[in-house]
Amino acid sequence: RQRQRSYREMLSARAQQFRAIQRRLLARFKDKTPTPLQNMDTLLEGTYQQILAIGDADLQTTKALELADYQLSTATKLLLLLVRLWCPSLTDKGAAVLESCVTPIVNHSDDVGWEETVDASVTLLLRTCLAKSVKEQSVGVSNLKLPSDTTKLKKHIALLLDRLSKGGTLSLD
Repeated sequence: RQRQRSYREMLSARAQQFRAIQRRLLARFKDKTPTPLQNMDTLLEGTYQQILAIGDADLQTTKALELADYQLSTATKLLLLLVRLWCPSLTDKGAAVLESCVTPIVNHSDDVGWEETVDASVTLLLRTCLAKSVKEQSVGVSNLKLPSDTTKLKKHIALLLDRLSKGGTLSLD
């Protein structure tokens, strides 16, 4: 998603450059005294080629992101199934709570993705029903921004699984 965001920023900058070159060329063509183009036509063509290349790269990134979404959804379903088998003390209600927090439905928007929502949900579970002490129950609102890597999410999921294995219960009552 970070790569896709950078491609879209580059595409926006190139489109702005393309429009500026077009305006200059139109002004020169409308002028009553013809002036040389000073390679503006070559610059326009080069910018157009860059726009096409960046658009293709963005399309490839979108396809790769969709494939990663499918793989993540499958891996999440497998993880949830393994947790259900691994923790026999996990009730159906607890499994439903876990599935709603670590959701296998992967939707990405430009603002918030699966990683941010699952991390916020797991953090909430760790701070409420799976908190070890009153001190851990201080619920702070986390900012949903695109993480640079997934180490924090992995750590929170590992902590969630550890607390479930030690007999923690998932109930939001």
